[in-house]
Amino acid sequence: MKDLDASIIALLKSNARMSVTQMSQELGASRVTINSHIRKMEQSGIITGYTVTLGAEEFRHKVSGWIMITVDASKEEAVIDELAGMPQIARLFTTNGRWDLAAEIQTSTLESLDAAISRLRQIPGIKETDTSLLLSSRVG
Repeated sequence: MKDLDASIIALLKSNARMSVTQMSQELGASRVTINSHIRKMEQSGIITGYTVTLGAEEFRHKVSGWIMITVDASKEEAVIDELAGMPQIARLFTTNGRWDLAAEIQTSTLESLDAAISRLRQIPGIKETDTSLLLSSRVG
């Protein structure tokens, strides 16, 4: 990756809404150059989207955790599709080792977390789960 691309990405990571004009001033490059680099990174898949980091407490999920999941191999794709449709599942990964899937779950209350886990455990093909709540963030 070029140095300019890396600098653009660093600026966007700190503020995804930063204007091309602001970036060009900070990086000492023309707006056309910055815009061109951003467009190329979007087209090549280096930049796949822009996001919002929530600061207001009322918009944050108060309860988060990881659910490790073992599935029946013949039903893995169906399980993944079902999990992807659950709004409480923030991220879903396939893994190796003892567990087949790792799901990050986010809800507003412990009660809604309990209900979501109960629903998840009823999905045909899920054999075993292990849930760990996230208590506090130490990095990032």
